Amino acid sequence: MNDINEQEVINHGSNQYSLIKILSLWALVAAPMGLMRFILMPWLIEHVNYNPGLMYWCLMILGMVWQFVLSVILLKKELGDITWHKLKKRLWINHPIDQKTMKINKKVYFMTIPVILYASFWEQFGFFAFIEEWINNMFPVIAPPSYAVITNLVSPNLVGAWYVMGIAIVSCIFNYLLGEELFFRGILLPKMNGVFGRWDWVFNSILFTTYHIHKISEIPLFLIGSIFIAYLSKKYKSIWPAIIIHGVEGIPLLVIVYLVVSGLMI
Repeated sequence: MNDINEQEVINHGSNQYSLIKILSLWALVAAPMGLMRFILMPWLIEHVNYNPGLMYWCLMILGMVWQFVLSVILLKKELGDITWHKLKKRLWINHPIDQKTMKINKKVYFMTIPVILYASFWEQFGFFAFIEEWINNMFPVIAPPSYAVITNLVSPNLVGAWYVMGIAIVSCIFNYLLGEELFFRGILLPKMNGVFGRWDWVFNSILFTTYHIHKISEIPLFLIGSIFIAYLSKKYKSIWPAIIIHGVEGIPLLVIVYLVVSGLMI
């Protein structure tokens, strides 16, 4: 069936969140990341004898797991019995929908390619790194310590440490699917129209970007890509473009971790 019931799509946006609720939920996921980066992690380094990079990575994963837990709590409160049918409607778990014809338009998936290329060539490959460097030079207190830079985990000490591969897989699951995307594009975006109207996708991308308090100097780099992600998800009432665009970032991470752990990169 390519035809979508228009009333079901309209119901996706019912019972909109208030501004206070939106900001409160944002604070509930952003604050733990900042606290772990700037307060808990420095304390742990002084008191726990463990690889700082892996310890920091696990803390960040815990923050994303918390997003999943909070999302489940909200869904349980809103939906009562959580069924797949209810989840699909609430979280926009469907193929992109053309809002004029109300039919599925899978061609939208091709629109994710330019955004993926932007994220790969401009964000991950460091073409805009000078912006982050300028911010770090201006405000040294927010500059990421060496353990917060994941590339610094490339070390002979991790050769044969296959549990790190498990950490990477869990990180990807909660970063690109069950954590950030579930919370920001699944939970928040469909409920922001009542406050922000036609610009809800813009404010959703701002909330997503500024949530990265633990990567505060990288926030300007995240904004453009995040805007495109939120726009596609909102315009076509589907969470899949966001998951695809964001999730592609996990591929090089998994490859690099595998190469490090297997000893092929050392």
